[in-house]
Amino acid sequence: MIAVFGANPAWQKTVYYEKFTPGEVNRAIKMDAFASGKGVNFCRALHCAQLGEAHLFQFADGDNGKKHQNFLDREKIRHTSIATGFETRICSTCIDLATGSATELIEPSFPADETACAAMVSAWASALPDCQGCAITGSLPDKTNPALYGKIIREALMRRLPLLIDAVSGIGAALKTSDRFILKINASELKKLMRQDETVSALRSAAAKWSNAVLAITDGSNNALLAADGKSYTYSLPEIKVVNPIGSGDTASAVLLGNLLSGMDAPSAFARALAAASANCLDPTPGHFDPAVAEKLLPEAELFTP
Repeated sequence: MIAVFGANPAWQKTVYYEKFTPGEVNRAIKMDAFASGKGVNFCRALHCAQLGEAHLFQFADGDNGKKHQNFLDREKIRHTSIATGFETRICSTCIDLATGSATELIEPSFPADETACAAMVSAWASALPDCQGCAITGSLPDKTNPALYGKIIREALMRRLPLLIDAVSGIGAALKTSDRFILKINASELKKLMRQDETVSALRSAAAKWSNAVLAITDGSNNALLAADGKSYTYSLPEIKVVNPIGSGDTASAVLLGNLLSGMDAPSAFARALAAASANCLDPTPGHFDPAVAEKLLPEAELFTP
């Protein structure tokens, strides 16, 4: 069982266009609607990979929140949803089928107050004795006290549970708690976190700062990087025709943590995470992929000196 802190979910609408042109009238040819958000996508991918069960913790409320939770129930994703008194946001993804590009339109979210945050920490702490690992995925609802990250992380570290972090905004202070974590973020997030302009240099600085961490860095279709156990690796991703890239990072996080918990070494686990992320790009649903396809897309790790 993996506890997944996905605080800021969305009711997702994925809208497909033969060609999407900003500033013009765009008529869709298809639309899907479902529960989403980084935590949901993580749980979905973990189930696809058959690497364990997930227990999702999120803030959700209003009509969109009800639709979201009902959808999770139909998918049999275990969840604890804390009410905030505000409507859950809608995220609309516009897919340009001509280019494979995706444009995301994300509504603002509303803050979780201190009462809701305290209820979240209590629920999270109560569930951890039954879990073998934890994941922190994505942002907090807008204007929510970032101290919540630290409280959630401390509960996991107190129990010495393996912890994956896929978040940047507002989490800097919480990362001072310990360096025993798996940080799975993308290249632009790494540069933002380390306040540097170049990815490899930022990775070098991060590896020096958090010497006990596993640092797994994705960069879209460009090479991915890994720093673990004093070594650095690079991965060339396969060329694919993208259907929907949304959720590929969340898929990588789920498969990476799931394989690490199964005892796999970090370079092999990240290779499988990247293969699953590539396979996710071939599926219209974020966090969903075909494991057989992922197996065929498996990249190799190559050592490099940053």
